[in-house]
Amino acid sequence: MRIAFAITKLFPGGGLQRDCIEIARDVRQRGHDVVVFTTAKDRDFANDLPIIVLPVKRRTNHGRQTEFSSILQKAASQQHFDLLVGFDKLDGLDVLYCADPSIRGRMLRSPWLFLLPRYRAFHALERSAFAPAGNTRLLMLSQQQSKAYQDAWHTEPERLTLLPPTVAAARRRPDLRASGVGARLRSSLALAPQDWVWLAIGAKPHTKGLDRSIRALRDFPRARLVAAGLSVTGSRSTRMLASWARRLGVADRIVWAGHREDIPELMAAADLLVHPARNDTTGTVILEAVVNGLPVIATAVCGYAIHVEAAEAGIVIDEPFAMKKYLAALTAAQDAARCSHWSAQGMRYGEQPFLYEGRSRAVEFILATAVERSWRTAVSAAGPAM
Repeated sequence: MRIAFAITKLFPGGGLQRDCIEIARDVRQRGHDVVVFTTAKDRDFANDLPIIVLPVKRRTNHGRQTEFSSILQKAASQQHFDLLVGFDKLDGLDVLYCADPSIRGRMLRSPWLFLLPRYRAFHALERSAFAPAGNTRLLMLSQQQSKAYQDAWHTEPERLTLLPPTVAAARRRPDLRASGVGARLRSSLALAPQDWVWLAIGAKPHTKGLDRSIRALRDFPRARLVAAGLSVTGSRSTRMLASWARRLGVADRIVWAGHREDIPELMAAADLLVHPARNDTTGTVILEAVVNGLPVIATAVCGYAIHVEAAEAGIVIDEPFAMKKYLAALTAAQDAARCSHWSAQGMRYGEQPFLYEGRSRAVEFILATAVERSWRTAVSAAGPAM
Protein backbone atom coordinates (compact mmCIF):
# COMPACT_ATOMS: atom_id res chain seq x y z
CA MET A 1 0.00 0.00 0.00
CA ARG A 2 1.02 3.61 -0.61
CA ILE A 3 -0.28 5.99 2.04
CA ALA A 4 -0.09 9.79 1.87
CA PHE A 5 -0.15 11.85 5.05
CA ALA A 6 -0.91 15.56 5.10
CA ILE A 7 -0.32 18.11 7.86
CA THR A 8 -0.05 21.88 7.46
CA LYS A 9 3.07 22.35 9.62
CA LEU A 10 5.72 19.98 10.94
CA PHE A 11 7.74 21.03 13.97
CA PRO A 12 9.06 19.33 17.11
CA GLY A 13 7.09 19.78 20.29
CA GLY A 14 3.60 19.65 18.81
CA GLY A 15 1.48 16.71 19.95
CA LEU A 16 -0.32 16.46 16.61
CA GLN A 17 3.00 16.57 14.77
CA ARG A 18 4.37 13.75 16.93
CA ASP A 19 1.26 11.66 16.28
CA CYS A 20 1.53 12.22 12.53
CA ILE A 21 5.19 11.24 12.34
CA GLU A 22 4.94 8.25 14.69
CA ILE A 23 1.89 6.87 12.85
CA ALA A 24 3.65 7.34 9.50
CA ARG A 25 6.72 5.53 10.85
CA ASP A 26 4.59 2.65 12.12
CA VAL A 27 2.84 2.30 8.76
CA ARG A 28 6.25 2.19 7.05
CA GLN A 29 7.57 -0.37 9.54
CA ARG A 30 4.65 -2.62 8.60
CA GLY A 31 5.94 -2.71 5.04
CA HIS A 32 4.04 0.09 3.31
CA ASP A 33 5.21 3.17 1.39
CA VAL A 34 4.51 6.53 2.99
CA VAL A 35 4.87 10.14 1.90
CA VAL A 36 4.18 13.13 4.15
CA PHE A 37 2.96 16.40 2.58
CA THR A 38 3.29 19.69 4.45
CA THR A 39 3.89 23.41 3.89
CA ALA A 40 6.61 23.96 6.48
CA LYS A 41 9.08 21.66 8.21
CA ASP A 42 11.70 22.14 10.88
CA ARG A 43 15.06 21.28 9.34
CA ASP A 44 16.01 18.71 11.98
CA PHE A 45 12.62 17.06 12.41
CA ALA A 46 11.60 13.66 10.97
CA ASN A 47 14.37 13.45 8.40
CA ASP A 48 13.99 9.66 8.25
CA LEU A 49 10.70 9.99 6.34
CA PRO A 50 10.02 11.12 2.75
CA ILE A 51 8.52 14.57 3.19
CA ILE A 52 7.32 16.85 0.40
CA VAL A 53 7.06 20.55 1.29
CA LEU A 54 4.43 22.25 -0.86
CA PRO A 55 5.00 26.00 -1.24
CA VAL A 56 2.15 28.27 -0.18
CA LYS A 57 2.04 32.05 -0.54
CA ARG A 58 -0.65 33.09 1.90
CA ARG A 59 0.42 34.39 5.29
CA THR A 60 -2.58 33.85 7.56
CA ASN A 61 -3.19 30.47 9.17
CA HIS A 62 -6.57 30.01 7.49
CA GLY A 63 -5.17 31.19 4.17
CA ARG A 64 -2.23 28.78 4.34
CA GLN A 65 -4.44 25.83 5.26
CA THR A 66 -6.93 26.63 2.49
CA GLU A 67 -4.16 27.00 -0.10
CA PHE A 68 -2.48 23.81 1.14
CA SER A 69 -5.78 21.97 0.80
CA SER A 70 -6.05 23.12 -2.80
CA ILE A 71 -2.53 22.32 -3.99
CA LEU A 72 -2.46 19.05 -2.05
CA GLN A 73 -5.17 17.65 -4.31
CA LYS A 74 -3.05 18.28 -7.40
CA ALA A 75 0.17 17.01 -5.82
CA ALA A 76 -1.45 13.81 -4.54
CA SER A 77 -3.20 13.12 -7.83
CA GLN A 78 0.14 13.11 -9.65
CA GLN A 79 1.15 10.04 -7.66
CA HIS A 80 -0.88 6.93 -6.98
CA PHE A 81 -1.90 6.61 -3.34
CA ASP A 82 -4.22 4.05 -1.86
CA LEU A 83 -5.24 6.46 0.88
CA LEU A 84 -4.90 10.14 1.84
CA VAL A 85 -4.78 10.72 5.59
CA GLY A 86 -5.04 14.25 6.99
CA PHE A 87 -3.97 15.57 10.37
CA ASP A 88 -5.62 18.91 9.65
CA LYS A 89 -9.01 19.53 8.08
CA LEU A 90 -8.47 19.48 4.32
CA ASP A 91 -10.53 18.72 1.24
CA GLY A 92 -10.57 15.27 -0.33
CA LEU A 93 -9.35 13.25 2.64
CA ASP A 94 -10.06 9.55 2.99
CA VAL A 95 -9.27 9.64 6.71
CA LEU A 96 -9.01 12.59 9.09
CA TYR A 97 -7.13 12.20 12.37
CA CYS A 98 -8.97 14.98 14.17
CA ALA A 99 -7.23 16.68 17.08
CA ASP A 100 -9.13 19.98 17.01
CA PRO A 101 -12.43 21.16 18.46
CA SER A 102 -15.32 21.90 16.12
CA ILE A 103 -15.21 25.31 14.46
CA ARG A 104 -18.89 25.03 13.56
CA GLY A 105 -19.79 24.26 17.16
CA ARG A 106 -18.11 27.47 18.27
CA MET A 107 -19.73 29.47 15.48
CA LEU A 108 -23.19 28.19 16.36
CA ARG A 109 -22.62 29.40 19.93
CA SER A 110 -21.36 32.79 18.66
CA PRO A 111 -23.10 33.45 15.31
CA TRP A 112 -21.20 36.71 14.72
CA LEU A 113 -18.15 34.55 13.94
CA PHE A 114 -19.80 33.67 10.60
CA LEU A 115 -18.88 37.21 9.54
CA LEU A 116 -15.15 36.63 9.88
CA PRO A 117 -13.15 35.31 6.88
CA ARG A 118 -10.94 33.24 9.19
CA TYR A 119 -13.87 31.29 10.61
CA ARG A 120 -15.64 30.95 7.27
CA ALA A 121 -12.50 29.43 5.76
CA PHE A 122 -12.03 26.91 8.57
CA HIS A 123 -15.76 26.16 8.53
CA ALA A 124 -15.59 25.26 4.84
CA LEU A 125 -12.69 22.85 5.44
CA GLU A 126 -14.50 21.29 8.40
CA ARG A 127 -17.66 20.86 6.32
CA SER A 128 -15.69 18.92 3.72
CA ALA A 129 -14.85 16.29 6.34
CA PHE A 130 -17.88 16.25 8.66
CA ALA A 131 -20.97 17.14 6.63
CA PRO A 132 -23.49 14.27 6.30
CA ALA A 133 -23.17 11.96 3.30
CA GLY A 134 -19.42 12.58 3.10
CA ASN A 135 -16.78 9.95 2.37
CA THR A 136 -14.17 10.92 4.96
CA ARG A 137 -13.67 8.47 7.83
CA LEU A 138 -12.99 10.28 11.08
CA LEU A 139 -10.65 9.31 13.92
CA MET A 140 -11.66 11.08 17.13
CA LEU A 141 -9.54 11.49 20.24
CA SER A 142 -12.07 12.00 23.02
CA GLN A 143 -15.71 11.22 23.70
CA GLN A 144 -16.68 14.85 24.31
CA GLN A 145 -14.96 15.89 21.07
CA SER A 146 -16.87 13.24 19.10
CA LYS A 147 -20.18 14.33 20.61
CA ALA A 148 -19.45 17.99 19.87
CA TYR A 149 -18.91 17.25 16.17
CA GLN A 150 -22.05 15.13 15.92
CA ASP A 151 -24.06 17.89 17.58
CA ALA A 152 -22.63 20.47 15.17
CA TRP A 153 -22.81 18.51 11.91
CA HIS A 154 -25.07 15.46 12.49
CA THR A 155 -22.28 13.33 11.06
CA GLU A 156 -23.23 9.68 10.66
CA PRO A 157 -22.02 7.78 13.78
CA GLU A 158 -20.58 4.96 11.67
CA ARG A 159 -18.06 7.39 10.14
CA LEU A 160 -16.59 8.30 13.52
CA THR A 161 -14.18 6.04 15.37
CA LEU A 162 -13.07 6.86 18.91
CA LEU A 163 -9.42 6.02 19.57
CA PRO A 164 -7.96 5.01 22.94
CA PRO A 165 -5.47 7.47 24.46
CA THR A 166 -2.39 8.20 22.35
CA VAL A 167 0.21 8.39 25.12
CA ALA A 168 3.56 6.95 24.01
CA ALA A 169 4.64 4.09 26.27
CA ALA A 170 8.23 5.38 26.12
CA ARG A 171 7.12 8.56 27.90
CA ARG A 172 5.92 6.61 30.93
CA ARG A 173 8.83 6.65 33.41
CA PRO A 174 7.39 6.69 36.95
CA ASP A 175 10.66 5.17 38.18
CA LEU A 176 12.34 8.54 37.66
CA ARG A 177 10.48 10.06 40.61
CA ALA A 178 12.39 7.81 43.01
CA SER A 179 15.75 8.35 41.29
CA GLY A 180 18.06 11.32 41.49
CA VAL A 181 17.15 12.54 38.01
CA GLY A 182 14.56 15.02 39.23
CA ALA A 183 16.87 16.59 41.80
CA ARG A 184 19.66 16.99 39.25
CA LEU A 185 17.33 18.57 36.72
CA ARG A 186 15.92 20.95 39.33
CA SER A 187 19.46 22.06 40.10
CA SER A 188 20.21 22.63 36.39
CA LEU A 189 17.13 24.87 36.17
CA ALA A 190 18.22 26.85 39.27
CA LEU A 191 15.35 25.44 41.32
CA ALA A 192 15.95 25.03 45.04
CA PRO A 193 14.92 21.86 46.94
CA GLN A 194 12.36 23.87 48.95
CA ASP A 195 10.71 25.38 45.84
CA TRP A 196 7.20 24.25 44.99
CA VAL A 197 7.63 23.56 41.27
CA TRP A 198 4.69 23.88 38.88
CA LEU A 199 5.16 22.47 35.39
CA ALA A 200 3.25 23.83 32.38
CA ILE A 201 3.71 22.25 28.94
CA GLY A 202 2.46 23.54 25.61
CA ALA A 203 3.26 25.72 22.63
CA LYS A 204 0.01 27.75 22.72
CA PRO A 205 0.11 29.75 25.95
CA HIS A 206 -3.35 31.35 25.74
CA THR A 207 -5.10 28.11 24.81
CA LYS A 208 -3.32 26.21 27.59
CA GLY A 209 -4.13 28.92 30.16
CA LEU A 210 -0.55 29.80 31.02
CA ASP A 211 -1.60 33.35 31.93
CA ARG A 212 -3.85 31.88 34.63
CA SER A 213 -0.89 30.11 36.23
CA ILE A 214 1.28 33.22 36.02
CA ARG A 215 -1.43 35.22 37.79
CA ALA A 216 -1.71 32.49 40.45
CA LEU A 217 1.99 32.84 41.30
CA ARG A 218 1.16 36.03 43.21
CA ASP A 219 -0.78 33.97 45.78
CA PHE A 220 1.90 31.33 46.32
CA PRO A 221 5.31 32.89 47.10
CA ARG A 222 7.03 29.50 47.35
CA ALA A 223 5.90 28.44 43.86
CA ARG A 224 8.12 28.41 40.77
CA LEU A 225 6.67 27.89 37.29
CA VAL A 226 8.54 25.96 34.60
CA ALA A 227 7.06 26.63 31.14
CA ALA A 228 8.18 23.89 28.76
CA GLY A 229 7.67 24.39 25.03
CA LEU A 230 8.07 28.15 25.21
CA SER A 231 11.04 30.48 24.98
CA VAL A 232 10.95 34.03 26.32
CA THR A 233 12.46 35.19 23.02
CA GLY A 234 9.97 33.14 21.00
CA SER A 235 6.51 34.14 19.80
CA ARG A 236 4.93 37.54 20.30
CA SER A 237 2.36 36.07 22.70
CA THR A 238 5.13 34.59 24.86
CA ARG A 239 7.03 37.89 24.94
CA MET A 240 3.83 39.65 25.99
CA LEU A 241 3.29 37.11 28.80
CA ALA A 242 6.87 37.60 30.00
CA SER A 243 6.34 41.36 30.06
CA TRP A 244 3.07 40.95 31.97
CA ALA A 245 4.83 38.67 34.49
CA ARG A 246 7.35 41.44 35.12
CA ARG A 247 4.54 43.90 35.83
CA LEU A 248 3.01 41.40 38.26
CA GLY A 249 6.35 41.01 40.01
CA VAL A 250 6.63 37.24 39.40
CA ALA A 251 8.97 37.13 36.40
CA ASP A 252 11.89 35.93 38.51
CA ARG A 253 9.88 32.83 39.48
CA ILE A 254 9.28 31.64 35.91
CA VAL A 255 11.66 29.38 34.00
CA TRP A 256 11.09 29.55 30.24
CA ALA A 257 12.44 26.10 29.36
CA GLY A 258 11.92 26.13 25.59
CA HIS A 259 11.37 22.99 23.54
CA ARG A 260 12.21 19.85 25.53
CA GLU A 261 12.41 16.17 24.64
CA ASP A 262 13.03 15.10 28.26
CA ILE A 263 9.40 15.46 29.38
CA PRO A 264 9.42 12.42 31.74
CA GLU A 265 12.52 13.83 33.42
CA LEU A 266 10.88 17.25 33.76
CA MET A 267 7.83 15.60 35.29
CA ALA A 268 10.07 13.83 37.80
CA ALA A 269 11.57 17.20 38.74
CA ALA A 270 8.20 18.93 39.22
CA ASP A 271 5.71 18.83 42.08
CA LEU A 272 2.56 19.61 40.11
CA LEU A 273 1.34 19.81 36.50
CA VAL A 274 -0.76 22.94 36.01
CA HIS A 275 -2.97 22.81 32.93
CA PRO A 276 -5.86 25.31 33.32
CA ALA A 277 -6.57 25.23 29.59
CA ARG A 278 -9.30 27.22 27.89
CA ASN A 279 -9.65 24.48 25.30
CA ASP A 280 -7.87 21.18 24.73
CA THR A 281 -9.24 18.26 22.73
CA THR A 282 -7.18 15.79 24.72
CA GLY A 283 -4.39 17.36 26.72
CA THR A 284 -1.97 14.47 26.29
CA VAL A 285 0.40 16.00 28.84
CA ILE A 286 -2.33 15.52 31.46
CA LEU A 287 -2.33 11.76 31.02
CA GLU A 288 1.46 11.67 30.70
CA ALA A 289 1.67 13.39 34.07
CA VAL A 290 -0.82 10.99 35.64
CA VAL A 291 1.04 7.84 34.55
CA ASN A 292 4.37 9.37 35.64
CA GLY A 293 3.06 10.04 39.14
CA LEU A 294 2.94 13.84 38.80
CA PRO A 295 -0.22 15.27 40.43
CA VAL A 296 -2.40 17.30 38.05
CA ILE A 297 -4.65 20.32 38.18
CA ALA A 298 -6.57 20.68 34.90
CA THR A 299 -9.80 22.15 33.59
CA ALA A 300 -12.80 20.03 32.68
CA VAL A 301 -12.69 21.24 29.05
CA CYS A 302 -9.66 18.97 28.47
CA GLY A 303 -10.58 15.61 26.95
CA TYR A 304 -8.10 13.68 29.08
CA ALA A 305 -9.20 15.35 32.33
CA ILE A 306 -11.44 12.30 32.78
CA HIS A 307 -8.29 10.29 33.51
CA VAL A 308 -7.36 12.59 36.38
CA GLU A 309 -10.71 11.84 37.99
CA ALA A 310 -10.62 8.13 37.14
CA ALA A 311 -7.16 7.78 38.63
CA GLU A 312 -7.83 10.11 41.58
CA ALA A 313 -4.56 11.78 40.63
CA GLY A 314 -5.38 15.45 41.09
CA ILE A 315 -8.15 18.03 40.74
CA VAL A 316 -10.34 18.84 37.74
CA ILE A 317 -11.76 22.38 37.77
CA ASP A 318 -15.31 22.46 36.46
CA GLU A 319 -16.71 24.99 34.00
CA PRO A 320 -17.20 27.89 33.87
CA PHE A 321 -13.66 28.60 34.93
CA ALA A 322 -13.18 30.97 37.85
CA MET A 323 -9.83 32.06 39.24
CA LYS A 324 -10.99 31.40 42.79
CA LYS A 325 -11.60 27.74 41.86
CA TYR A 326 -8.09 27.48 40.49
CA LEU A 327 -6.56 29.10 43.57
CA ALA A 328 -8.55 26.75 45.81
CA ALA A 329 -7.26 23.73 43.87
CA LEU A 330 -3.68 24.98 44.16
CA THR A 331 -4.17 25.51 47.88
CA ALA A 332 -5.36 21.90 48.24
CA ALA A 333 -2.32 20.72 46.27
CA GLN A 334 0.01 22.17 48.90
CA ASP A 335 -0.87 19.24 51.17
CA ALA A 336 2.10 16.85 50.87
CA ALA A 337 0.13 13.78 52.00
CA ARG A 338 -2.64 14.46 49.48
CA CYS A 339 -0.11 14.88 46.65
CA SER A 340 1.68 11.68 47.65
CA HIS A 341 -1.65 9.84 47.38
CA TRP A 342 -2.37 11.39 43.97
CA SER A 343 1.10 10.39 42.77
CA ALA A 344 0.72 6.76 43.85
CA GLN A 345 -2.78 6.55 42.35
CA GLY A 346 -1.55 7.91 39.03
CA MET A 347 1.31 5.41 38.81
CA ARG A 348 -1.11 2.57 39.53
CA TYR A 349 -3.55 3.86 36.90
CA GLY A 350 -0.71 3.98 34.36
CA GLU A 351 -0.32 0.20 34.46
CA GLN A 352 -3.37 -0.24 32.17
CA PRO A 353 -2.32 -1.21 28.60
CA PHE A 354 -5.20 0.57 26.83
CA LEU A 355 -3.73 3.96 27.74
CA TYR A 356 -0.96 3.46 25.15
CA GLU A 357 -2.90 1.92 22.26
CA GLY A 358 -4.16 5.01 20.42
CA ARG A 359 -1.48 5.31 17.75
CA SER A 360 -1.35 1.58 16.97
CA ARG A 361 -5.15 1.48 16.70
CA ALA A 362 -4.98 4.45 14.32
CA VAL A 363 -2.43 2.59 12.16
CA GLU A 364 -4.63 -0.51 12.07
CA PHE A 365 -7.65 1.60 11.11
CA ILE A 366 -5.73 3.41 8.37
CA LEU A 367 -4.43 0.19 6.81
CA ALA A 368 -7.82 -1.55 7.01
CA THR A 369 -9.44 1.47 5.34
CA ALA A 370 -6.78 1.43 2.60
CA VAL A 371 -7.46 -2.25 1.89
CA GLU A 372 -11.21 -1.61 1.81
CA ARG A 373 -10.86 1.37 -0.56
CA SER A 374 -8.51 -0.57 -2.85
CA TRP A 375 -10.91 -3.50 -2.98
CA ARG A 376 -13.83 -1.21 -3.84
CA THR A 377 -11.79 0.47 -6.56
CA ALA A 378 -10.84 -2.89 -8.04
CA VAL A 379 -14.44 -4.10 -7.98
CA SER A 380 -15.64 -0.88 -9.59
CA ALA A 381 -12.99 -1.10 -12.31
CA ALA A 382 -13.91 -4.72 -13.07
CA GLY A 383 -17.52 -3.79 -13.67
CA PRO A 384 -20.58 -5.96 -12.97
CA ALA A 385 -20.03 -9.71 -12.77
CA MET A 386 -21.26 -11.75 -15.71
